[in-house]
Amino acid sequence: MRYLRPLLEGKHILVQLLALLILIFVGMTVFSTLGQLVAYAIFHTMDMHTASNPAAYIRITQFFSSIGTFLCPALLFSYLQDGRWLNYNAANRRPHHLFVNTVLVLSIALLPLVAILEQWNEGMHLPEWMSGVEQWMARMEESMSKVMELLVQDHSYATLCLNILVMALIPAICEEFLFRGTLQSLLTKQWNKPHLAIWTTAVVFSAIHLQFYGFLPRMLLGAYLGYLFYWSRSLWLPVLAHFLHNALSILVSYTFMGRGIDIDDMRFTDIHGSTTLVFSCAVVAAMGIVFMWRTQKELK
Repeated sequence: MRYLRPLLEGKHILVQLLALLILIFVGMTVFSTLGQLVAYAIFHTMDMHTASNPAAYIRITQFFSSIGTFLCPALLFSYLQDGRWLNYNAANRRPHHLFVNTVLVLSIALLPLVAILEQWNEGMHLPEWMSGVEQWMARMEESMSKVMELLVQDHSYATLCLNILVMALIPAICEEFLFRGTLQSLLTKQWNKPHLAIWTTAVVFSAIHLQFYGFLPRMLLGAYLGYLFYWSRSLWLPVLAHFLHNALSILVSYTFMGRGIDIDDMRFTDIHGSTTLVFSCAVVAAMGIVFMWRTQKELK
């Protein structure tokens, strides 16, 4: 495949974006079909609702879909740029230990902030003339909630580990390869405006999840991951942060549901001491982000 090496190198941004979209479409189609076939071979049905284990059916199809939609197109795009799989996306570089240690702390501090932003975002409503769009968004959210309920209804440790694998580790790796490692890298190189590239990628990252009542916190989370990538010059730092955020969210949900607490009806502001907690976490998050910003300037 060496003859493919210069195929995208130096091409116009529209050509490169079109190539990336084609790779995503082909990868999504092929791997989604493959996932359905594997699930059919196991459960003898193409409908998750009639499968003997709907949660396992979803995990299998999600695994293949993530690999085909995000990871494979990103790796192929990197190869078509310079003939190497892990160079264009900065996956061949290790982040500095100071960044890693800070992200470990920030991952805990950001959870309450994301929760309060989600609560605020859920209270937002579109204008009356967009009521049809809002109803469609509500149906999408309800559909996604039902899928999540299927995945977390079993409170065993084995299910917890499977959910961390399929809902935290796999998405963190696959999505970061595509969004930060590929799309953000492409926009940064083409525009030479890293901040614009970071926020554009964050908007696309949030929109692609089709969970509009969580659009704002996911966009800000995407921007946070984008700056981690920009400052550390390593894809593995946003992968780590993405994984920790997802895994900790799963652990919190697992803990609450294990105690019989319905997290869907619970408001974060109803928790005793939530205001103090949010303020403290905001201070810690701000200090951590400033520290990383100053550290990356010194490391340069």
